[in-house]
Amino acid sequence: MHQDPFHTAGRWYRGNLHAHTTESDGDQPPGRAVWTYRHLGYDFLAITDHGKITVLPEEPHGLILLSGFEVSCGSYHIVGLGVREVPAGRSEAEVGQMIADITGQQGLALLAHPYWSGLATDQCLAASGCVALEVYNTGCDLEIARGYSSVHWDDALSRGATFAAVAVDDGHHAAVDHGYGWVWVRAEAPTVEAIMGALARGCYYASCGPRIEDVTLADGVLQVRCSAVREIAAVSRPGRGGVVRADPVQPLTEARFELEAMRGYVRVQVTDALGRMAWSNPYRLPD
Repeated sequence: MHQDPFHTAGRWYRGNLHAHTTESDGDQPPGRAVWTYRHLGYDFLAITDHGKITVLPEEPHGLILLSGFEVSCGSYHIVGLGVREVPAGRSEAEVGQMIADITGQQGLALLAHPYWSGLATDQCLAASGCVALEVYNTGCDLEIARGYSSVHWDDALSRGATFAAVAVDDGHHAAVDHGYGWVWVRAEAPTVEAIMGALARGCYYASCGPRIEDVTLADGVLQVRCSAVREIAAVSRPGRGGVVRADPVQPLTEARFELEAMRGYVRVQVTDALGRMAWSNPYRLPD
């Protein structure tokens, strides 16, 4: 379904794909936002101000900068990455055309915060031209506890969608919502082209804390290695999957699952002692 980042040449790059500045409703100028994310240890950043492509600062402070924007189509919020211009406005019924307008510029479209937006599964499926949805959005989580969209993701995957998933900050307020959601992209070079190519192929995983170090599917077995966590889950179609939980005094760093218990797809989800999570992209399995 997506390129396997754990067995692909290159190195890991950490980045945020949804951030705002004083060019729309954020509280930092673009240059300061770039500095903040570099100070937090990020390798790349997409500034996605509302309805416009913000001119990126000449001094990137060592960050790889991706062009982007966020637009609304009724209930939908769509993030566009790697584009030259913001498409003309579209109604909710025309969200598919908005996504096509982005991809027509060789850009990538993301479905932003579906839980915060109140989207139903059918609405998510209507936006299936997006390469990914936001499984975690920091701002939506901190403000109204609607930051996690894994149910929307699984419902869509169970009905045949192929969404990957990203974790983002949707950063507006540097002192509050910066540095809590990101993607680890596996790319061969620290360039815009390499990062965008890896994002297009789904060669990454999402996190707000834990590291997923390896996922292997072979000989009917799913094996996972990760940083110390309290729970490792293999999530599949309804009634399918499995969970391994840690001993109260001994955290988990690996788990094994029989694939015969899965159908359609499987994705890895790990949760650490602080409740922070990481998510692999889904792997396609027989129905």
